[in-house]
Amino acid sequence: MSNIVNPSLAAVLEENPEIRSFIYQQIVDFEHYVTPQTRVAVMAKDPLKLQAQLEADGQTVNKKKLAKMYRISIVLKEDDTKLQSEGLHEDIFEAIKMAKTKLIKKLEAIQDKVMTQQERVEQINQALTNPNIH
Repeated sequence: MSNIVNPSLAAVLEENPEIRSFIYQQIVDFEHYVTPQTRVAVMAKDPLKLQAQLEADGQTVNKKKLAKMYRISIVLKEDDTKLQSEGLHEDIFEAIKMAKTKLIKKLEAIQDKVMTQQERVEQINQALTNPNIH
């Protein structure tokens, strides 16, 4: 891996094509939830910019340790809709997996909510077409 502290994702991908391959493998898991028009972006963000937020959440932050971590964001965007999640870990592969897992959970929650609404509409329609329900 690189000796650069907090390298950009582009620099890491240039140095290690395995990471690019891993990212593509992770993105495949979104196919069930997106349309062909959905754009996917994977970005590395500065982990030090999380320091204030983590401290506000009551977490103790070691600035040197935080600086060595990878903060990976995965963004799904379609039209005016944007959904994103982040992973923070000292291992870039783990940070990518964490971001993907969090985003999948958000997508599953949205899908569950939509399915529940559809089921309710179906029940209402059934009740309207069959007024003899006891």
